[in-house]
Amino acid sequence: MRPILLRLRLDAVAFLAAAVLSLVTGCSVGDSAPSPPVPTDSGLRIAVPAYVNPPDSVFWQSLIEAVPEVQDVIVNPDSGPGSAVSESYVQVIGALRDAGIRVLGFVHTEYGARDPATVRGEIDRWKEWYGVDNIFLDEAPVVSRWIPTYASYAAVVHDAGGVVVLNPGLIPDRGFFEFADAIVTFEGPVGAYSKMKEPPKWVRSETRTELWHIVHSAPEDRLGEVVNRARQHGADKIYVTDDVEPNPYDRLPSYWSGKLAAVGPQ
Repeated sequence: MRPILLRLRLDAVAFLAAAVLSLVTGCSVGDSAPSPPVPTDSGLRIAVPAYVNPPDSVFWQSLIEAVPEVQDVIVNPDSGPGSAVSESYVQVIGALRDAGIRVLGFVHTEYGARDPATVRGEIDRWKEWYGVDNIFLDEAPVVSRWIPTYASYAAVVHDAGGVVVLNPGLIPDRGFFEFADAIVTFEGPVGAYSKMKEPPKWVRSETRTELWHIVHSAPEDRLGEVVNRARQHGADKIYVTDDVEPNPYDRLPSYWSGKLAAVGPQ
């Protein structure tokens, strides 16, 4: 996502946290995460940037009930794993994984400017604190000079058994496709999405990397347009919402059920 360094306060009262637990059953941090559900068709699926406090039980339950359309969820306690373990996030992450959703931990990288030791430290904390070995590297660069740095991050993630998703928000140098499991090749408002050009042919014909599109500020009457464009551009996963900046990922879109119906087989 764009530099949304959110301080999500986790001072939720106990009865709300209990509501989450009453809806879903968590698993322990040490348990291995199940693979995302395998679709029986070639349709689009949904990857959700979930920058929402754990006690919002309706939000999390909506994701769980949307399996298998929802396959991936990015969690972000405090612009990353935070400075201490959050028991609320332990429970939410366990519940998502029990439902068969692949959980990715958010790590921002400042387009290569962030200290690599700090980035690796956050990757390690996701594994140590939450048992999350899949990583979403936000603010990834697009130019080739950063390929060795991000390849080294990917190696850390892969060595731990996880997948790595890069988010440059547009198509980066093709060298990034050699090690990334998925790349967000678009992130932005619907107005910019409608003007996006077709990707180069090599993106779809010469790589096995998943393509993700994240579109915000999209009213319901443009949902069909966005989904059709995602298909035309070869996207594998999509997230589209009518939520707006500065944090367009702090609630589900008002047309959530319509969005679920729009993805999947054509």
